[in-house]
Amino acid sequence: MRKKHRASVLQGAVLGLAAFGLVMLSVGATLYFSGVPLGEFDFNRDQAEQERYRHSTMTDARIHCEERMQESFVDRIRVMHVDKFSSRHDRSTNQFKIYIEAEIFKDSSREPPVREMFISCFTNAESGLIELFQFAGDSEGQIGSDGEEPTNYFGL
Repeated sequence: MRKKHRASVLQGAVLGLAAFGLVMLSVGATLYFSGVPLGEFDFNRDQAEQERYRHSTMTDARIHCEERMQESFVDRIRVMHVDKFSSRHDRSTNQFKIYIEAEIFKDSSREPPVREMFISCFTNAESGLIELFQFAGDSEGQIGSDGEEPTNYFGL
């Protein structure tokens, strides 16, 4: 009786190994014929190779532009919103073109009046890096990169 039991356990183990082998063969064949290289499963690739490729989205571009805007106008932004009708991906330049409208206080004291500002921010669609960041205000003048309005020789 023991021999029969031992033989059935051995047969079950062999059958289990054969089933496992068939499943692994099937997975390997599927990956091979699908064109997936074995290197795709190398989870220990070095950091430089992983950072070499980056795909950026419109949301990534918007976030980068908003962060840059926060850096440019520290504590002076009252309201800002992305113009969703004009913002787009430009295939000819491979850029995300983000257009933002904002109300900016004159200085960090946040006292009125506020000025309406128009920001153009172009990011590279592959790397996500900002390639162009421009802003202009209403007809009262321009705001410089330091956040202050430029003056002439007379301080006007």
